[in-house]
This record gives sequence, C-alpha cells and structure tokens, in this order.
Amino acid sequence: MPRLDTFDIKLTTGDTPLQGPLKFIINGFPLEFENVSGGTGAGETFEATGAPGSFPHSLLVHGPEEGDWEVKEFSVTYHPAGEEPYSIRFGAVTVDSASDLNIWSDRPLPVMNV
Repeated sequence: MPRLDTFDIKLTTGDTPLQGPLKFIINGFPLEFENVSGGTGAGETFEATGAPGSFPHSLLVHGPEEGDWEVKEFSVTYHPAGEEPYSIRFGAVTVDSASDLNIWSDRPLPVMNV
C-alpha cells in the first residue's frame, strides 16, 4: 500500500443536506479539507482536497452529528506517492449520525482483453 499524498473529492448531496462542516478521517484522525468550494446543502456539490500524507488503513468522510445525510453521488481521485493518480466513482448512499462514509478504494486491477 503506497502512501497517500493527497486526494480530491467531488460530492453531490441529495435532498437531505449535511448540517455542519465536512471533515475527513484518516486512520482515526480527523482533518480539515483544503481548497474547498461549493457546499453540502440539498442539491449542492462539494469539491475539496484532502492532504493526509499517510498510509491509509482507513479513509472516511465524517457523517452528520445528528440526523441523516443523503449523498447522491461522489468521486475521489487519489494521488499516491510515486504513482500515477487514479479515480473511483461511487453511487448514492445515506449516512446517519452513527456512521461515517468510507471513501478508501485500492487501485483497480488492470483490465486486459484476451
């Protein structure tokens, strides 16, 4: 597993917005996003960069303090140290106050025609 220098996230909220600021958690440590644009209100799109500079045993977006948060879709572009970036698209999910959103995904295996 390579060290994750940075990652870029683009997340669109559905009808149920997130109350409060969005943070990410790497290996149990909460951190602030950088270069933030947009928001997490109903129908809004949030874009930001996370700079963990660490080996990601877990990478989460912190869920709401109370209630639910509807995520319509999101994508993450990972920038591992010494490797080419890669992107993953995720589908819709509802996150509640008892959970966080797992955004870590290993690099997909290469696809070959045989």
